[in-house]
Amino acid sequence: MKIKNLNIKQVLTLQYLLSVSLLFIFFSVCIYFFSELYLEKRFYKRLQDRAIISSTLYFDFPDANQQLLKITDLTDKEALSNEAIGIYEPNRNLFLFSSDVNQESFQKKFIKDLDKSTNVNYLSKDGFKMTALFIPDKGSEYWVMVSANDKSAERALADLKNILIVMSLVAILLIGLLAWYFSNNALDPINFIIYQLKEIFPKNLEKRLVHKNYKDELGILTNTLNQLLERAENSMKNQKMFVANISHELKNPLTKIFTQIELMEMKYSQFPEVYENTISLKKDTLSLIQLNSSILELASSFSDQIGLKMSLYRIDEILFESISSLKKWRPEYQIIIKSMELPDNESQFYIKGNYESLLLVFKNLIDNACKFSNNETCEVSVFEEKTDIIVLIVNQGIKIPKEEIANIFQAFYRINATSVGKSGHGVGLAIVKSILDIHNFSIDAHTTENGNCFEVRLKKSA
Repeated sequence: MKIKNLNIKQVLTLQYLLSVSLLFIFFSVCIYFFSELYLEKRFYKRLQDRAIISSTLYFDFPDANQQLLKITDLTDKEALSNEAIGIYEPNRNLFLFSSDVNQESFQKKFIKDLDKSTNVNYLSKDGFKMTALFIPDKGSEYWVMVSANDKSAERALADLKNILIVMSLVAILLIGLLAWYFSNNALDPINFIIYQLKEIFPKNLEKRLVHKNYKDELGILTNTLNQLLERAENSMKNQKMFVANISHELKNPLTKIFTQIELMEMKYSQFPEVYENTISLKKDTLSLIQLNSSILELASSFSDQIGLKMSLYRIDEILFESISSLKKWRPEYQIIIKSMELPDNESQFYIKGNYESLLLVFKNLIDNACKFSNNETCEVSVFEEKTDIIVLIVNQGIKIPKEEIANIFQAFYRINATSVGKSGHGVGLAIVKSILDIHNFSIDAHTTENGNCFEVRLKKSA
């Protein structure tokens, strides 16, 4: 799993877990390492004590050599494993005393590593540890050597290792839970801000974000966002006011011009040259009226995000009303209801939306399908899925190039392959996309065997 695919909570949890876990593991390793050093030092000290006692008994009580091992053993409450005591004279290369004759050859392996510059040598070989004391006495030199296995330290270290491993695993689990808890608490204020923003935009721009402490970093962020919301609210109000004003200012003059052109059409019907120019002017004016209406509808679809009223409506009622309204304007269109699968539960055919906006969506889609078909005909199909109602609007005509499908919902974008000889301004589909986005519905386009298909996916209300 890549870090870039994680959310902030997961990243914080992972960072906290890794940092604290590594610190805990570091301290566990340190505890094990220093425990090993301490046990080793303590064992060497025990060997040194036994070597001192052995040398004292040997040199001060030479007649008691046979009792040396027994007396030395009594000085230590804990017996040493595989212990061997030897007193070695380097000049004659001879062990003067050995508690275990079989260990003499093993102890000789240490002799070449002995350092006369220090009186006490600590050596380790083949799992054995040795303390050697250098003792000059009466012109001669001696080494008192005591070697043994530190079995008790090995067992203690093994137990300590198991304890540290178990504790590390438990600690990592607890650290992970604490990391998730702390990161969750740290991000709760941010999640609350996100929740408030979802409630505010786009329908409640008059509301403002609330935060407990406006002096901390999140408080500063909250104040900044509130300032942006203030600007957004003013901008949306100005836009809505502009749309309302411009709609009135443009619609009335264009309507008057169109009316006067119709009067001219009747007046000069007997004058062919003037009549032809009047008809051409009428078409251009009608096109201008339609463009103005489309632009205003597009602008309104954005500005109405604040106050768009939503209610429950049956999708079939919206479709039939859209078709009926469109037929009054375009009686030549042939609109075929190919299939309409109604669910058994009638309540599942309801969607939540704005009635007038959804009427405009399907009027534009059906008008677009008929306009760019071969015979001014389209087919409408409705069926349901688990949580969605799907409306398909299909026509037969020139296919939309695949590389241009992604652009057809952009404002004023027209496809050369399908727009030749067809009137339009490339605004209708942009209006459709904008309205469906406001409703959190989706639309997709793809080609069929003989034409094109627009698929509208609507969320059920229940």
